[in-house]
Amino acid sequence: MSTDYGQLRQKAKDEVNAELADVKDPFERRAAAEEIRDQAYMELAMLKQERKQLIASAALYEYTPQLHERFGIERLQMKRLAMDELLGLDIRDDWINPPAWPADRVKAAQKARLPHLDNVVDRAEEIATRYEYAEARRDAAVTHLEAAHEAVRLAGGRVKVGTMERPDFDAVRKEARDKVLEQFAKLVVGPERLLQLAAEAVDRAEEDAADLLKERDAALNSLAFYTTARGVYYSAGISRSGMTRAQQRALGLPRDASVPPRAEQPAAARAAGVKFVKNAETKLPKIAAAYEAAEARRLTAIEIRDEAVRVLHAAPYGWSRPQLTEVIGRDHKVVDRIVDPEGTS
Repeated sequence: MSTDYGQLRQKAKDEVNAELADVKDPFERRAAAEEIRDQAYMELAMLKQERKQLIASAALYEYTPQLHERFGIERLQMKRLAMDELLGLDIRDDWINPPAWPADRVKAAQKARLPHLDNVVDRAEEIATRYEYAEARRDAAVTHLEAAHEAVRLAGGRVKVGTMERPDFDAVRKEARDKVLEQFAKLVVGPERLLQLAAEAVDRAEEDAADLLKERDAALNSLAFYTTARGVYYSAGISRSGMTRAQQRALGLPRDASVPPRAEQPAAARAAGVKFVKNAETKLPKIAAAYEAAEARRLTAIEIRDEAVRVLHAAPYGWSRPQLTEVIGRDHKVVDRIVDPEGTS
């Protein structure tokens, strides 16, 4: 049974919270949080290289589509670690055309003299568990440090901010979509390679969007709860109801619960651990625009990927659904929906 990384991270967070709960003096609390943070940083530094080598060895010698879940990371991150160890490349520099998995992963790993260790998947999972635990402790300690600054900054109520930029999100999405279409239009490759590139583009954009969504909502909630800003959702590229839902998530409220009245929001947000984001009024429009661009890239790449799947599934190629599932690295249900949207077979 693989590790439950969500549960592991929560355990680490709870432990840090418990360690600091009885430290009431703000200066002592800050010192204790800094010590936990620094210890976690040292642990991460010690584990980083060994973690990369073990995950790379597991990915190249014993790859399966869901292997990344054993290590608590995304599929694309596992590939980055493996390809960096195999080729010494940083494939993040080129999201549209990163190196493909070698046709023969085992042969490529042997050529690079990457050892195939006994029980490598279990060993990689073990060190990944230690790494994620240390990372969660570090993040929890950093949150406590930030909270100390927030309490002082917000003691007098809401922070005053000026008028915020409202990006043209339709233009942002169109530009991102056009760029993807243009890049793929320039490729002179067969349908198999096109499918590989499109699948990589989907993974890349999906990961970018997930990271940016967290940043966007953090900035949005900081502005909504802690500042004088009005109409924040315009600068975030979402609707008023979308902003309400983001606030509910931040406060741990169900969909049918009301967000506290404006006068009570700063206190409610602090109690829920919502962070104050410095200069969020200038950051939010940029982050939101980047998120919408990533989402547009993802959706466009999905269109290209799905069309390539249909081409390879049909004559004269006749690829099976398992073959297509392997190439795009997704659950078989994704391929099923692409080739048979009506569910007739």
